[in-house]
Amino acid sequence: MRRRWQTRQAVRNPKFVPLCALCALCGSSVVTLTPLEAQGPATCAVQLDSVGGVARQMEIAPGIVHTYAGGGVWASCRGRPLNLRADSAAWYSERDKVDFIGRVHFRDSTATLESRTATYFPRDERLEAYGDVRLVNLETGSQLEGEALTYWREAPGLRDTAEMLATRRPTVRYRSAGDTAAEPYVIIGQQVRLRGSDRTWAGGNVTVERSDFASRSDSAELDLGAGRGAFLGHATVEGRGENRYTLAGRTIIFRLDDNKLSWVQARGAADATSTDWRLSADTIVFDIVNEQIERGTAWGDSSRPNALSARHTMRADSVALDTPGQRLDELRGYGDAMATAARDSLDGQPGIADNGMFIANRLKRRLRPRRRFKARRQLHTAPRKPVGVVRTHVGDGLKIAHDAGLAAHLRRSRRRR
Repeated sequence: MRRRWQTRQAVRNPKFVPLCALCALCGSSVVTLTPLEAQGPATCAVQLDSVGGVARQMEIAPGIVHTYAGGGVWASCRGRPLNLRADSAAWYSERDKVDFIGRVHFRDSTATLESRTATYFPRDERLEAYGDVRLVNLETGSQLEGEALTYWREAPGLRDTAEMLATRRPTVRYRSAGDTAAEPYVIIGQQVRLRGSDRTWAGGNVTVERSDFASRSDSAELDLGAGRGAFLGHATVEGRGENRYTLAGRTIIFRLDDNKLSWVQARGAADATSTDWRLSADTIVFDIVNEQIERGTAWGDSSRPNALSARHTMRADSVALDTPGQRLDELRGYGDAMATAARDSLDGQPGIADNGMFIANRLKRRLRPRRRFKARRQLHTAPRKPVGVVRTHVGDGLKIAHDAGLAAHLRRSRRRR
């Protein structure tokens, strides 16, 4: 009963000790907040280096101590490059945490952080910051701005790589450790997670933007170290610059070369649009050179590829197109293919190549046969004079070349039997 009464009295009438008295007792100019016996070999021993106002310590119960300091507080981690300062601070021994309140500034060997409030958990090497959070990665120059951030510091025995989780829709300007001078990726999402200096994940109506492209998706992943990434769920990518393009699909994966978009694939209800053509299929793949689509392929089972331009339309089991300078130069259809030209024969019937291949070319030039056909084909062509012509051919190859869309010319190669 007496011990219980003493505990209640300690809570009602806590014992305050001025900072100068604490310093005199420990014989140094600093006060260690976290007990040394509670520290592991990898954790931080937080100490008050300087207090501009008053510091007090209260023993709430045996072994439970609260320490308060105000008027400007400077703290550090003993023997480690970690510094903290704020308007005031409070240490709670039973919770293993230190609260920093008002104009918080944090700095360690890899990052600087500013916020209105922050809580540091020494045993877990974890910092939680709230309100006008701004973090700068000292190694890469990446920046994060938002309202809430959890930062797990790199610490031997705990984790070998620093991690961060920002919530409440932060904005991240993300750079790679391999090229700190490169243009950053601007990432916005409901939450963004970063690991090390090269990997990041984002979720919740995510946008990723840069001068050469912009994307939207439900979630996103970016690995700058490996030069790859993915946009997941209702994904779209828009190319920026002189020749714009749009690529959409349920999932879009991409590759980077010298930190620039070089290859992209859309899966699931894929659709691609440029200034003079459109392509839809289950899967679409593009090679990108100098921020422009250079060539592409499309295929699918549930949705056969369908290519459309101002002069041509084509449906086939698979489609390939060459677009140097992002202008349609050649369109090829494989398998069960059907193609039409803008000025086809008067009866409007399309050209058909069963189990074969069509080639629609923007320039008049001779094309080599690609595959031997043994089935019967019907092609409808329109010469320069608007007279409908229907011909039936049996041969080894069929090729179609379009002269600026004015006429469709048939060239065929036969093997002598």
